[in-house]
Amino acid sequence: MPTTVLIFAPVLLWSAALFCLPSAVRGHRRPLLWFLIVSALTLTLQPKPVYEVVDAFLGGINATYFLFHALAILAVALLDVIVQEAVSAEGITRNRRRASALVAGLIITAQATLFWSGDWRLKDIVSQGFVARWDFTLYASTTWIAMAFFAVSVSYACLSDIRKQSRVITRFSLVFVTLACLGVLLYALISLTSAAQSMRDPGFVFQGWPRVTYSLSLQIAPLSLAVGLGLTATVDGLISGRKTYLDRVLLWRITPMWHRLLLTAPDLSIDRKLTRPGLLVVRQPGLHLYRRYVEIRDTLLLDPTQAVSSAEQSIIDRVERQTQVPPEPIRHDGINTVV
Repeated sequence: MPTTVLIFAPVLLWSAALFCLPSAVRGHRRPLLWFLIVSALTLTLQPKPVYEVVDAFLGGINATYFLFHALAILAVALLDVIVQEAVSAEGITRNRRRASALVAGLIITAQATLFWSGDWRLKDIVSQGFVARWDFTLYASTTWIAMAFFAVSVSYACLSDIRKQSRVITRFSLVFVTLACLGVLLYALISLTSAAQSMRDPGFVFQGWPRVTYSLSLQIAPLSLAVGLGLTATVDGLISGRKTYLDRVLLWRITPMWHRLLLTAPDLSIDRKLTRPGLLVVRQPGLHLYRRYVEIRDTLLLDPTQAVSSAEQSIIDRVERQTQVPPEPIRHDGINTVV
């Protein structure tokens, strides 16, 4: 895989996980956050400098190769659970979760058995694509088969759900995820076919259109998956961050007027007193902004003689627009719960 992809894909996944973190803290997209973290860890192990450092720490026996495959299987299992829960009308059942965990556990156990029982892990063949050894081929095939299953399952769910989504950004996300699934499926099928050919013919040379397609799929799949799974969460995070910033700025600007007007009717205030520095760090600034806006309007209704300058009226109007405009409706059904 080209160096730029090896570096760019993990950066995209870590960035998406960072933008997804606020939603996870609020109780949303937690499964997606875990998937992004596991996927980012998986791809972070790919660059040779990182691989060598981690492997030296683990004993220098290519244990990082096993760790990479185990994380890939775990990522597949997580995404399978997320997608099945998203496309199921009543959510995923406990038995379905257990089945996914069991299948992932069995595959990783089989990989561990093949890895630690074979001597190939001590040889410099793990960097080779296809080797005429049944134990090495069987080990790699477990990951390829799991990836093929993931590609078919997730792409089917995405294609079925695209037309149901009203948000353009979500549709773009699903297109990127589907493109990633196509790349993963091509990679898995070419790998399985080439591995079988190398077992039949020790002189097999991996070249021609299969190698070109294989290389393209390795570039397209991780980048498309990173963009697809992180796009909506990133955009929502940016929108939420912009709103929070504007809420905090307006809260800072409206507070002096709030203090002045409420002096005549302190009993109208239910909002807690905040110091000026406290306005910069208070949680949910939008909630405090709305409360102070309502209390200012109530005060002016009770005593219309209170003087309000044109600048202060402008601030009141801006706060009204900020707090009264309803957010764009977001679907909470289907695959939108994933991306």
